[in-house]
Amino acid sequence: MDSPDFIVPPPGLIPSAPPPSEEPDRTVRDAPPRSLPAFPPPPGVRPTVVPGPPPVKGGEALEERVEAPTPTPQPGAWRLRAPGGREVLLLRPVVLGRDPSAEATRPDAAPIPLADPARSVSKTHALVEVVDGRVSVTDLHSTNGTRVLTPDGEARELDPGVASEVAGGSTLLLGEVAVRVDRAPLHTV
Repeated sequence: MDSPDFIVPPPGLIPSAPPPSEEPDRTVRDAPPRSLPAFPPPPGVRPTVVPGPPPVKGGEALEERVEAPTPTPQPGAWRLRAPGGREVLLLRPVVLGRDPSAEATRPDAAPIPLADPARSVSKTHALVEVVDGRVSVTDLHSTNGTRVLTPDGEARELDPGVASEVAGGSTLLLGEVAVRVDRAPLHTV
């Protein structure tokens, strides 16, 4: 028995087509015009007003024609780049660790587990957040501590429980795991 080159649905699964009616087919051309819903442009985007002859709609002239918003460059969000190519955008506070729990430190923080076969990263190791456009890191009393390696090569140990500002391009050393802090590439909206 030959099988068909396509899947045949069992009988009754797909309803049969309605019988043809005597009415002529209505197409989109025959449909009455509808206005599209108005949506405000996203924050930071201004619509471009194009001057020209006013289009006519329903017998009344419109004053201006608005085209699609012009994209404006937005600065890249802060991000963390962990081993294995994992990237985390810092859109809200995050708690890093082997098996982090945000409830104890910041209930609004997202728990981000880090792979650490050597088990040098504490279960709940550090809090990373953006405050006033700058990255702040707090060591959460981890066993092996948190160090920051700045872009110019300076290394410093963070005091547990104290928030410290970290420059872009720095590397966080959580035990033996390195996490880079930088900006995501610029994009347009």
